[in-house]
Amino acid sequence: MTTTHTEGACLPSYRTAPTLALAAPEDHVRELTDWVEHASGGGAAEQASWENAYRWLRLAQGLRTVTLDMSYDDGGMCAAGGDFDVVWSEMMEEWQLHLVRLGYVRAALEGFVRVLYPDCSQPVAAIERAERQLSHRTHVWPMHSRAVAEHLTAHVRNQPSDTAVSVASGVAAAMALHRQTVHGLAGVPAPIDDVDAKIHATGHEEICAAREATTSVMLGIQVLLAAALDEGGVVLLDEDKYLFDGRLIPDGADGSRWVDEEMPYSEYLAVLHLEPGEPPEL
Repeated sequence: MTTTHTEGACLPSYRTAPTLALAAPEDHVRELTDWVEHASGGGAAEQASWENAYRWLRLAQGLRTVTLDMSYDDGGMCAAGGDFDVVWSEMMEEWQLHLVRLGYVRAALEGFVRVLYPDCSQPVAAIERAERQLSHRTHVWPMHSRAVAEHLTAHVRNQPSDTAVSVASGVAAAMALHRQTVHGLAGVPAPIDDVDAKIHATGHEEICAAREATTSVMLGIQVLLAAALDEGGVVLLDEDKYLFDGRLIPDGADGSRWVDEEMPYSEYLAVLHLEPGEPPEL
């Protein structure tokens, strides 16, 4: 028996764009954590809560792998079962890596909401308020944020959304997915075999949904921080972000431009989730 991977891995176009593509969650969370490390939110009384939210981001940043072994001893009755178990283990490791990270960034989001919007009991309501506040400041909106929300909502509802898509709706979908998972309501995908006894990996939709849910929550955090920065609820401890290798950023005219050396942290918040790209040829 042989193992193969089925076609149809879910990878949205905003992750495969030649420039300004959305970074992988592990890179996204690293840059977001760095930004928060150079900022402070709330008053003196809220510093412990801010620090705790930051530490949840650090946990998400520090997560590298999840190791699972789905094999079991069947007494040697089925030699083909080993192939099945190997494929299943690989599937589950990728799926659970995203789900564990999702739990960490959700904890960070709820922590930041408690500091920055103490009168909002729900993160989604806080993000809706932040979106309204930033509605006329399009340059501070994270690129691709609505596309991510739309893609994730289609996964969670199993159909395209027929309502207005927002960052808040993406976060709501992410929290719904996380809730289904922790309560055991989400189905656990398993490999399949075909008529030629080949084992095929499945779970592409589940893996994509977990990945995009994590990204939706981090984009929600960025919107919260941008709104709080705008109204003085967050202050920057350092003015500029040093870009060791430079990066591409949107130029405001559906294109991009290359930035070397330094960039204000206030501006970096809107682009930190994008792939740095390659410097232009001289």
